[in-house]
Amino acid sequence: MNAMNQKTFERPISEPVNRRMLTADQIDDLGEAILSLTREVWVLTDRIHVLEAVLESHGVLANAEVDAFQPGPELQAQLNAKRDAIVQNLMRALRVAPEARS
Repeated sequence: MNAMNQKTFERPISEPVNRRMLTADQIDDLGEAILSLTREVWVLTDRIHVLEAVLESHGVLANAEVDAFQPGPELQAQLNAKRDAIVQNLMRALRVAPEARS
């Protein structure tokens, strides 16, 4: 899905909602999703550490440079937009009724 097709929400994602997001029969689905996301985060984390180690071993990068890096306004805006898209996709998936899922 590209950015033009993404639904925007009327309120900020961080604003609390006074409703139940999931029904009781979706709790197992939520647990499965969390485990799946955790596995994916680990794969990404592992690859980043390996990539940093390889780059450092070739003298291309010092890990301290990565830790100290401060993105400029343009890169920060791009990172923010990508983060917001991921969060919106997650929120959209959690708001879809089970019968509407394919």
